[in-house]
Amino acid sequence: MTATSAGPSASAPQSRRRWQLALFVAVVASAIALLAAARLEPLAGDLALGLAPAPTGDVTSRVAVVVVTEDTLAAFPYRSPIDRGFLAALIDRLDAAGARAVGIDILVDQPSDPAKDAAFFAAIDRARIPVTLALATEADGLTERQNAYIEQHVLPRRHGLIALGRDEIDGVVRHLPKPRGDGRTRLPTFAASIAGAPVAMPDETTGSSRILYSAKRAAEPDAPSAPFPIYPAHVVSLLPNDWLSGKYILVGTDLPTIDRHPTPFVTGQGSEAGTIPGVVIHAHILAQRLAGLSLPVAPPAMRVAMTGSAALLAAFLFLLPWPPRWLILCLALALVAWTGASLWLVGTGSLLPPLVAPPLAALAAAALMSLSRWQAERSERTFLRLAFSRYVSPSIVARIASGRLALALGGEKRRVTYIFTDLEGFTSLSEKLPPGDLADILNPYLDEMCRLMTEHGATIDKIIGDAVVGFFGAPDDDPEQETRAVALALALDGFAQGYRQRLEARGISLGATRIGLHCGEAVIGNFGGSRFFDYTGIGDTVNTAARLEGANRFLGTRILMSETVAAGSSGCPVRPAAELVLKGRSTPLPCHVPLSPDECEEGGAWVESYRNAYQLMTAGDPAAAAAFEAVLRQRPDDPLARLHVKRLQDGEHGATLVLEGK
Repeated sequence: MTATSAGPSASAPQSRRRWQLALFVAVVASAIALLAAARLEPLAGDLALGLAPAPTGDVTSRVAVVVVTEDTLAAFPYRSPIDRGFLAALIDRLDAAGARAVGIDILVDQPSDPAKDAAFFAAIDRARIPVTLALATEADGLTERQNAYIEQHVLPRRHGLIALGRDEIDGVVRHLPKPRGDGRTRLPTFAASIAGAPVAMPDETTGSSRILYSAKRAAEPDAPSAPFPIYPAHVVSLLPNDWLSGKYILVGTDLPTIDRHPTPFVTGQGSEAGTIPGVVIHAHILAQRLAGLSLPVAPPAMRVAMTGSAALLAAFLFLLPWPPRWLILCLALALVAWTGASLWLVGTGSLLPPLVAPPLAALAAAALMSLSRWQAERSERTFLRLAFSRYVSPSIVARIASGRLALALGGEKRRVTYIFTDLEGFTSLSEKLPPGDLADILNPYLDEMCRLMTEHGATIDKIIGDAVVGFFGAPDDDPEQETRAVALALALDGFAQGYRQRLEARGISLGATRIGLHCGEAVIGNFGGSRFFDYTGIGDTVNTAARLEGANRFLGTRILMSETVAAGSSGCPVRPAAELVLKGRSTPLPCHVPLSPDECEEGGAWVESYRNAYQLMTAGDPAAAAAFEAVLRQRPDDPLARLHVKRLQDGEHGATLVLEGK
């Protein structure tokens, strides 16, 4: 078998297919990651938010919250709308105390008591400090009547949008609200209006930015996640002016079922701690604006690009012909580097990148590429096994593929049972037939012979012309090797005899298949040169099996096995053939012939007669010749009985035969 180089022209399409596969895997992995991370990405951002910069005490100390509670409402004649006379008095108190600015996070969208309404708006108009009213529009679900009231009473005064955007996935308030309007009319956010909009917030209109919730104040255990004081509205009149002077004060509600929102604190502290009043959220936003802080969120296009890039890099990485452990190590280092870089961006307030999708896409791409690589290697191994097994025994191919058989020169001594087969007279027949006819006869014969060997668990050593050689006991140990070898010999003989009969029906005379078996020690391994070698056996056991195959020609038998094979096989009846002194040996080797299933079914009378005659012959009894003649009368076609009758008639005695030929 000669190997030739396919050259660049053959490798180019394969390389192109690999690149195409990597691109396809990257797209699929990115899609999987983006879909799977849709729920996890916000949660990961919530956890990472603890690393982001947040307003410090010098900023949060400038903010205070005043809330209308159930205790406050208990003093009013009605619950809704909130008593505007009370709110008017509250504005006057905060103005007198010297507050920096006030924001009323209570929507004034309908009339109440006319006198109290008038007092409320009058308090706003005469206040020396800026007072911002809550603003909502039809986009927030207001009716036309509500919207008309707001246009008449709220829009002419300082105002700001109070709507808080919730994530569609879980309803958590995570992102800064954005102003609305066009070039002519612009509606600011509530916090921006309170602060007087002196500080421009990054990505306020074009992008999305996270709310940087400040840490919980240890001194305020009852104020969930609030770094600034929260006062009940009905006690403000009792507070010292110093507690209110110079502060941005937000007035809102803290009621169980009104204007409460889940925040990122839900992820780390649970729903009870993470659900806080809307006015407190606006206080966090105001503190963030006063501190000039922002954490822009990667826009969708950037998230897709980052995710796709991660998947693509991982897919191309797993195209490299490196050992799996190096590929996994590189992937792990890349994921660690990505995580570190992402947390650094969050920690510096530069960007909140996608924390889940890119690593997930990289892992998905690596998994898909590994699966594809494994599948390709598996297909290649399957192909190589199939192709290689046509040249080498399948058992050897399996051992090589599993790595249990080293492709190196050398051998080991093992106990094996060798089986040699040869087709009698085929050389003469091949000289008479055209090559095509010869192949039509030989190929089906060899194909079935090899199939039977493989089916019975034999390792095929070699095929030489019409001869097939195999062995049991290597490369794997086989404690039943003799029994398997005898069963294989009978199966090969049964096929060969049937094949001869089919060819005779076509007018083609094919000789018998001779089979020799011997069990013993042999050196089994790879023998040859550094480039080409065979997995074969060397030793007297191999030579003896070959000699026994040839001895069939002198005895007239088709199967001949040594005493070691007959003794080791179980469940197979045999009869003694002779004690052969093979070429190259000086001591006789007892040999036997296995009985085929047909011979066993015919009855054992002639077999017992033969065995008795053989015992007489080995004992030197003159009656042995007559005993063998009796066997021939029972079975005229028995070659062994005919052989021994002739030997004894020629004056030979005993069961020992000396063979000089093969």
